[in-house]
Amino acid sequence: MTEIATNQLYDDGADRRSGWQTFVEVLLIVALCFIATGDAAPNVNEAHYLSRLKHCWNPSWCAGDAFLESTDTQLVFIWLFGWITRFVSLTATAWIGRVIAWVAIAWAWQRLSWRIVPRRFASVLSAALFIGLNTYLHMAGEWVIGGVEAKCFAYAFVLWALCEMVDGHWNGVWLLLGGATAFHPLVGGWSGVLCAGVWVIDARREQSLRTMLPGLVGGALLALIGVVPALLLTWNVPADIVTASNRIYVFDRLPHHLAPLSLPTAEVLRRLLGHALLLAMLFVFSRAIRRAAGSMATKAGKQDINAPTSNSQVRMPYRSLRRIVIFACGAALLAGIGLSIELMLRGKPDLAAKLLRYYWFRLTDFAPATAVALQITALVALGFQRQRWWASPLLLVAIVFGAWAPVNACWERLGNDVPPADVKISDYPAWVEVCDWIATHTPPDSVFLTPRMNLTFKWRTGRQEVANRKDIPQNAEGIVAWHDRLKDIYTTQFGGVDQSVDSVGALGDERVRELAKKYHAQYVLSDRGQLLSLPRVFQNEEYIVYRVDTPTTGD
Repeated sequence: MTEIATNQLYDDGADRRSGWQTFVEVLLIVALCFIATGDAAPNVNEAHYLSRLKHCWNPSWCAGDAFLESTDTQLVFIWLFGWITRFVSLTATAWIGRVIAWVAIAWAWQRLSWRIVPRRFASVLSAALFIGLNTYLHMAGEWVIGGVEAKCFAYAFVLWALCEMVDGHWNGVWLLLGGATAFHPLVGGWSGVLCAGVWVIDARREQSLRTMLPGLVGGALLALIGVVPALLLTWNVPADIVTASNRIYVFDRLPHHLAPLSLPTAEVLRRLLGHALLLAMLFVFSRAIRRAAGSMATKAGKQDINAPTSNSQVRMPYRSLRRIVIFACGAALLAGIGLSIELMLRGKPDLAAKLLRYYWFRLTDFAPATAVALQITALVALGFQRQRWWASPLLLVAIVFGAWAPVNACWERLGNDVPPADVKISDYPAWVEVCDWIATHTPPDSVFLTPRMNLTFKWRTGRQEVANRKDIPQNAEGIVAWHDRLKDIYTTQFGGVDQSVDSVGALGDERVRELAKKYHAQYVLSDRGQLLSLPRVFQNEEYIVYRVDTPTTGD
């Protein structure tokens, strides 16, 4: 490879890309998303969120279900995509939503990557690296590529906003982050905080606060669409209910996202060490690119690589990456604050839960992975441009690592085609069979007591259930009621000690009848682990459907 001058690689490259090239790169990134996360529907969160979409647009579907009739917050997602459920199945809705989300993310990623490394197919490499880094080196389990939900579109807007930030178009940044917040208040809101930090550190001299007012006002108005419903979740709710709901939400239901230090020690160490490796790479690659960019700037006759330049003949990756790295460092700082809150308030769980429920760790799984993926791609380009011996080995390592997550996911999928939402089901064919029977042979308004850990009963049957472990409402009163139901139904005493059970069959006939009467359930779906003497209306190798005769009037 002959030596390429600096201006040949980095001068206004974004303007020279052709439409077909952009199309092909976006298509390849979408293909990566499919290979890495194209599992059978539903994915874990799809059963949770898409059921809400269907119920919102067709209230007679699972009418009366406590979770589905709790307060909705993601109104933009519901109104933009919920109508699809009126015409196609939930499975088809999931695939339509996935493809739209993947295209949006792929397009935004290609635009951002091209601004850092304007070389053909570099965006595909950086996207593959991001998927691998986000999969293996996360701290709080935050994903970007996967099943469809509101946050997928929020992250597409954030990536687009980062493009505008790199270009110095700050009004566009605030408008796009307003759109992200409308989809998902926390993803967009925290991204807004970090971009404000980038502006203060690196851009306040290039654009004043006054000139950004149109974007700030417009973005704030868009953000209100997502923020107001979230604020209403605790509006005029008694303080003790809010406190209890915070504690349940953070420490009982979502500690893996919100309070990672409360997880088992081995899991905490795995997450912290893996994420520390990611942050170390962020630091090391930042220094490497800074040195390389400094050397190139000197050759181009520009001594200060941090100062703005009007010379489009010297467009180096360091200038563009600097803002992405600051954004990533801000995300890591937020995570550090979250860890400090959890450590310092261990003896004050109510206060800790009140603060930790705001997902301090969410962006640290996204932003550093984004920055490192782009840094590695930029280093590969710089290495080949300057004919460094390490360029080919680094490219090979990058390709192998980038391919590992998609190939591994595809290999696992070939060996097990069970949808992710059903991986905890012991006998998947039997589960599908019993759900199909229920959907066909029970009245649409039937109420079921179901296995505690199931995720897809409503998805597969269209029947309401009293409660399950996954489907936690968002409003404070709903969270407390959900927790009380779980504790009431799935807790029993063994040897004088309260213990959780996954199936109500372990509770015995009398207790099951009491629960059915209390929650107006006509049917019980249980596994064969412990049998009841109630009338059986269906059974297969793993599951039994019992009929419970309950009064039609009363409570």
